[in-house]
Amino acid sequence: MEVWFTKEIVAGIFGLLLLLFLLLFIWNIVLSVKFGRLKKRFRRMAQGTSEDNLEQMLEKVFNRMDALEASRQEVERLTEAMHREVRGQKGKLGILRFAAFENEGSDLSFSVALVDDNQNGMVMTSIYGRHESRVYAKPIENGTSSYALSEEEKQALALAVKNNANLE
Repeated sequence: MEVWFTKEIVAGIFGLLLLLFLLLFIWNIVLSVKFGRLKKRFRRMAQGTSEDNLEQMLEKVFNRMDALEASRQEVERLTEAMHREVRGQKGKLGILRFAAFENEGSDLSFSVALVDDNQNGMVMTSIYGRHESRVYAKPIENGTSSYALSEEEKQALALAVKNNANLE
């Protein structure tokens, strides 16, 4: 029977196994040190460095998150209330200047329409004459008035409504 294992081959294999064993032993020591450090950090965190342990710290974090969520909801509610309030402001403006009388001066008369998003507001007209001036105000609800509007007042209202549409 032939032996194909020689002493040199067996010694080489044994040497490689010994080298592999040493490398694995060193690697085991490195991992043990790292694990020890991690275990120490976990114990310190779990027990707490002061009066709080990990469970108490997490409870505080969750309570803060609940408080933040409640605060966010309150801010959202206030923001919506502010949006409703702003939509109700009379901020859409239409101005039309005109000459009220053919034979008098320039366009010193005017109509001003001031409405909100729902087209509620007012139209104010000033008619300038050489010897006197008159000012009229008429309420506007849903884009119309219970009083008859002059052509200039209708144009000023249309300008205010158009400005309203451009802002949205």
